[in-house]
Amino acid sequence: MSITAQRPAWRVKIVNENEAELYIDSTRTLPKEDVTGSFIISAMGMFIEALHILAQNRRLGVTYELLHEPDWFAPAILESKTPELIPFAGLKLVPDENSQKIYDDDLFLKRRTSRLCLHDKTIPEESINKLKGLEDDWGQKFDITTDTEQIGRIMKLNTAALFEDLNSTGYHDEIVEWFRFTEKQSNEHLDGLDYRCMNTSRLNYWLIARFPKMLLLPLTRQILSKAYRSQLGKIPALGMISGGFWDPADAINAGRFLMRFWLETAVHNLYIHPYGNLVTNHKAAAAVKEELGIDRIWLIFKIGFSDTPPKSHRRPVEQILV
Repeated sequence: MSITAQRPAWRVKIVNENEAELYIDSTRTLPKEDVTGSFIISAMGMFIEALHILAQNRRLGVTYELLHEPDWFAPAILESKTPELIPFAGLKLVPDENSQKIYDDDLFLKRRTSRLCLHDKTIPEESINKLKGLEDDWGQKFDITTDTEQIGRIMKLNTAALFEDLNSTGYHDEIVEWFRFTEKQSNEHLDGLDYRCMNTSRLNYWLIARFPKMLLLPLTRQILSKAYRSQLGKIPALGMISGGFWDPADAINAGRFLMRFWLETAVHNLYIHPYGNLVTNHKAAAAVKEELGIDRIWLIFKIGFSDTPPKSHRRPVEQILV
């Protein structure tokens, strides 16, 4: 699972027409998974970059100043005993007559992840080159594999990591809190991992959440492994992003890069879906590194063409503002 998707933790306080304060909502973090704080910091970087791009489309710019050192945030979240807003950065809107439009506003609504089966259609080399072209400015690297056997081996690692993690008490209790089993729950919370978007039945979703030991018993493990792999569908290509990330000081720029990368996929009508357990589960991460020969991978995802997936619920602006 992706540990940053579906749970936006940013909150914003408008100070005046040119300044704002960005906070981390401690109730919307996953400290049992994000032990270094890199994922939450990268999510903040994604948000800041989104504001920057939208501002540039209006001949403006956004500058930011972190209110703490990057490695301060993870301990602050872990030590938080009550719900609180943790100050992250000061934001400032500044004039920028030299700014140029990079991505149209509507791409922010077009970009999406998809758990649906991807189409058996080759990604054009031009699209891959455009995505690789983003590397130079951000110190990140994008790789892609279309080797069917290699993809199969990596997805087996993903299944093993997911089943293992769901039987880890801390991980299980933290992630299952965000499962949405019914339309009513989704409409009430306006966030989380909706069963529709997870491309699974409510019954399977509920059983795995309530009885994770089924994932480890020999007979049920075999059945559920096949069901999960079938749910993922055909995966013609896997993408990997590697570079500075696991040091929290690097994570904000990694997040800014990811926002641009995601928007670029939308330009080319591509969909992605991350497999978070392949990078947060240490055993799986080591095996993936050996399989691919790539160091410092922090995001692995299927990438390709898809039917339009179900749309996730999102909180309204009023619930984001402080």
